[in-house]
Amino acid sequence: MAHNPLKMTIEDAKDETFAAWSRSYSPERNFEAINSIRHAPIDTRVSHLVARLFFRGIYFPQMGKRAWLKLIFDNRRSILSLSREGITTWRQFRRRKRLEVQTVQTNE
Repeated sequence: MAHNPLKMTIEDAKDETFAAWSRSYSPERNFEAINSIRHAPIDTRVSHLVARLFFRGIYFPQMGKRAWLKLIFDNRRSILSLSREGITTWRQFRRRKRLEVQTVQTNE
């Protein structure tokens, strides 16, 4: 540690830092963060979630497949929510395109 914290041991400071980072990158906090920017486009929110998951790896390294699977499983609420919305958006886009093509064909 670069300095000695006041009124706490170095171990206490390490424990407090670990607890703060754990709360900041918990699945619940990830969901809150993504939900707080729900007005943003889907691609922005997906990128934000992916960045949070990878950035988390700096402090809590996911070293193996099992750790990555656990991370994905723990964050399934955010992932499923964005996946559902992405599929809905994609289907609406496809439907709109199909209607446009039909309209052009009937006008010819």
